[in-house]
Amino acid sequence: MATISDATHLADPAKLYAEYPFGSDEVFQQGLSSILSSGTLSRAEGESDEDILRRAKLFYFKRVTGYDVSETDARVAEQSLPPPQAEAAQIVTEEEPQHLTFAQLKELIEQGKTDEIPNNKKIPDALNTAAPSEAKEQPRKKPWELASSANSD
Repeated sequence: MATISDATHLADPAKLYAEYPFGSDEVFQQGLSSILSSGTLSRAEGESDEDILRRAKLFYFKRVTGYDVSETDARVAEQSLPPPQAEAAQIVTEEEPQHLTFAQLKELIEQGKTDEIPNNKKIPDALNTAAPSEAKEQPRKKPWELASSANSD
């Protein structure tokens, strides 16, 4: 849990909310993932995912710091101060492998740009030129061969 210093008592709670490192707070991330996976969030009509996330952040912020920030103040503070996590999220998404739709994949193949298809492996046209290996075990007997060997015993 975060501690509140004397300097933060003098600061604007909305600004503190906007600057709070929700992205790096492991307790918040674990709580958010458990809430999202359980499906216990109640969504009001016309409420976006952004609003739900803001409500979760406000609840956690009030619990950790003791400051009560309204949703309107939080929205204004978020818009006035872009969080540094947004830049990190953009960098991460650029490094992730891109997933193509079927239409995009079809278009790349039709244009002959198969080298731009992610995870596209070149398969050689020739068969394996190495000599086949020798069998080390005897082949299994067929059911009729088993019956004839049992009768001969």
